[in-house]
Amino acid sequence: MKIYLAEHRGFCYGVNRAIDIALNARNEKLPVHTLGPIIHNPQMVSRLKEQGIDVAEKLTDISTGKVIIRSHGVGPDVYKQAEDKNLDVVDATCPHVKKAQQAAYNLLQAGYQVVIIGEENHPEVKSIFAWSNSNAHVIETSEDAKALPDYPRLGVVAQTTFAADKFLTIVKILETKCDELKIERTICTATDLRQQAAIDLAKKVNVMIVVGGRNSANTARLANVCRDTGCTTYHIESAAELRPEWFSNVQAAGITAGASTPDWVIEEVYSKMEEMSLGNVVKLETGSVIKGTVVGIRHDEVFVDIGYKAEGVIPLTELAYPTPQAAADAVTLGQIIDVLVVEAESSDGQVKLSKVQADKITAWDKLETAYTTKQPVEAKITEVVKGGLVAAVFGIRGFIPASQADARFVEDLTLFVGQIIQALPIEINREKQKAVLSRKQLLLAEKEAKEKEIFAKLSVGQTIDGKVSRLANFGAFVDIGGVDGLIHISDLSWQRVKSPDEIVHVGDEVKVVVLKVDLEAKKLSLSLKDVERDPWYASADKLTIGSIVAGKVVKIAKFGVFVELIDGIEGLVHISELSEKRVTNPEEVVSIGNQVSVKILSIDQENKRIALSIAQAEQDKERAEFSEYLFKQPSASSGVTLGDKFGHLFKRED
Repeated sequence: MKIYLAEHRGFCYGVNRAIDIALNARNEKLPVHTLGPIIHNPQMVSRLKEQGIDVAEKLTDISTGKVIIRSHGVGPDVYKQAEDKNLDVVDATCPHVKKAQQAAYNLLQAGYQVVIIGEENHPEVKSIFAWSNSNAHVIETSEDAKALPDYPRLGVVAQTTFAADKFLTIVKILETKCDELKIERTICTATDLRQQAAIDLAKKVNVMIVVGGRNSANTARLANVCRDTGCTTYHIESAAELRPEWFSNVQAAGITAGASTPDWVIEEVYSKMEEMSLGNVVKLETGSVIKGTVVGIRHDEVFVDIGYKAEGVIPLTELAYPTPQAAADAVTLGQIIDVLVVEAESSDGQVKLSKVQADKITAWDKLETAYTTKQPVEAKITEVVKGGLVAAVFGIRGFIPASQADARFVEDLTLFVGQIIQALPIEINREKQKAVLSRKQLLLAEKEAKEKEIFAKLSVGQTIDGKVSRLANFGAFVDIGGVDGLIHISDLSWQRVKSPDEIVHVGDEVKVVVLKVDLEAKKLSLSLKDVERDPWYASADKLTIGSIVAGKVVKIAKFGVFVELIDGIEGLVHISELSEKRVTNPEEVVSIGNQVSVKILSIDQENKRIALSIAQAEQDKERAEFSEYLFKQPSASSGVTLGDKFGHLFKRED
């Protein structure tokens, strides 16, 4: 029986970090407790207890000393309670969980109804719930999502270990439950990688062994995704649970482990399965590939236990491609690796091994599979050569042409050296040892998928957040999460705009309204001005038809003059309303900049037009003077009659 280990398994970054923090918090003088099991693995919890780190289920159980916040995190009230008890708080919350907690808090502050996609009773979900002021909906299934009431705005966060496919299914349902949906995808990428690696391995073996605590949600999910492939799967906590009958007539078995499972537990399982395998007799034949465990590391060589009378030795040059500066840069103690037997027994009694050559044997299989299935591979850029980049992929040399390095032209390729990237195999020839990769095709495919996802969520009239990515003479481009939309210069402001940089700058965070969505052409038209009501209407509401107001002449045309009444509000005085006398040229009466009194004749809200009259304003003013004059006694010796003074008001033109 052949035994295979999943490429991604065991401790994730957050768990590894939490264990390191806990061990560093040990104190011989003060008691140290974790608030709940630091991770969902009983063996690891027991080992920590042996080193003086106990578990307290409640904060009230701790009276003094240090309290370690476990990787799942807690709500803000727990920090306050610990401070009130004068406890020394050591925060081992996973950074990804912290991100989810902060996302829930920020969404709440921004006015969204928070939705947490995850398991309601999971401690991580409980901590995120607390950071949403205990005012969130927790959804675990599609049925839960369908039962959710409608809301104007929903903000979504996820349990970091939640299954990505189920997350997307639930999100599609939530899109129908609100006018605006904001998604903070807080699923840890390590979870995706671990689950995909488990699925890939389960498809190749007869039996899968999933190692991890029974109360570990991510381990249980690993077991489920393996079963979904049709592979017989067993979930165990330790090697003691393995049964020989599970492997009867089994040609190949696989091992994976949850994020809370330490390497030493995985190694115990692997060793026990080797013992149960009847055909597991190490044959030290030159050229054969076997498994071994790293038991010693020097600067320029590695010692490997291969179950033989002598340990195997791997020199630095046979350890990895490219050759590392030190052996510790390539392997770790306890790591299980594939090695090729170079020399079964040398004159000094040692077995000469090569990890590089063993990696090459399997590397081409992996590359051919990736090429056939169009799956990306991980590649480390090692150097720049003529025409492109050299990359290390699965321990062999790959090549990325300069034209395939990025979606856009990159002048300085040295920027990529040292980076670990995802690339797509586009030409694989095992005989010629040729592996050509493309990062560009992967980026374009990801961009296209992202565009489809974003366009599917957009609708005309929707208000969304974005960031100004670049400016042009005709408008501004706004990135709304991977897709650029255009705000035409006429849609930047309700006022006249000569250049987009009068209103926005690159990097500005903006809210925009969707004007047009063209999925086929992949074009998106946006508006910045439509986010708020046209200020013209607010100003026009202050004006009253029939009233006389002061204004300034701002423009003169053949048919009349434009008068600014309020900042941004202009009205037209038709040439016939400039004076009681006939006027052939408006400049006979007014000049630009003149302050004038005008009467408001009409306000057309629909077309944003205001009709004014200077002549009628003057007439109204004189009528007012006439009315006032009637209340006064005229002087008998003045020689001025009413007709002399106001007769022109009553003249009729024939």
